[in-house]
Amino acid sequence: MTTTTLPRAVLTTVILAIALVTNVQGEDRPPLYVSVDCMKSTAADYTSLETDIWQAMHQELVNQGKRNSWALYSVMYGDRSRCDYYTVTTFLGQEQLDANPNYGEVYQAVYPGKDAAKAMAKTWASRERVATELWLMVDSTEFKSHRFAIVNLMQAKDPDAYELMESRVFKAAHQALVDSGHRSGWAVYALVSPTGSSVGYNYSTVDLVNNLAPVPMAEAMIAANPDRDLNAMHELLELRDHVRSETWALVAATDDPPAE
Repeated sequence: MTTTTLPRAVLTTVILAIALVTNVQGEDRPPLYVSVDCMKSTAADYTSLETDIWQAMHQELVNQGKRNSWALYSVMYGDRSRCDYYTVTTFLGQEQLDANPNYGEVYQAVYPGKDAAKAMAKTWASRERVATELWLMVDSTEFKSHRFAIVNLMQAKDPDAYELMESRVFKAAHQALVDSGHRSGWAVYALVSPTGSSVGYNYSTVDLVNNLAPVPMAEAMIAANPDRDLNAMHELLELRDHVRSETWALVAATDDPPAE
């Protein structure tokens, strides 16, 4: 295999050339938005609050078509000083994203006759919602059931070239890992809000897995891109800085929305 070093300008040209012969997956589907809430637990029974009260409420919103999904993750490996849990809510299209449900009404629909104010008070006493980020899915493989999410935060100076690199070169390798059972899914997301130089990252990739063993990424890259040089593909990683990674463990999630 030939070793090739490509300057950044050439990397961008390679990516754009690949884009000319590949169709964008799911162009006719509504965009998928992801709201990620950083939660700091302040009570020992915080997870019970989410699973015993809020999970059913989020399921009701999914059933009503006002949400696409909801999940709760705990930080397994990473800095827990700011967030030790994350809730992840997805919205399929602008209509779901802009929906502003009345949580009091949702509570009564799920728990008729019960005291909503008491449940809300318990919520505020059990956790602090430290921050919220909104992301837009750029591309993904298929998703299967998973136990862990490895979240990788990236800073890309050339967003167009970076997105094309992920979609046109690396996505196929991640799909090969899904097909071989090494992963349960992969996706790349662009940060919508907040933005600015103080944020430090503008993209994330997420690897969904059922175990935390290393995966044969190089072998998957070769298998998925048989006509490309592995070292040249590795050079494409210069299009982004890998800021940091965290490993989250799945605690609870809603079921799929009902079939139409």
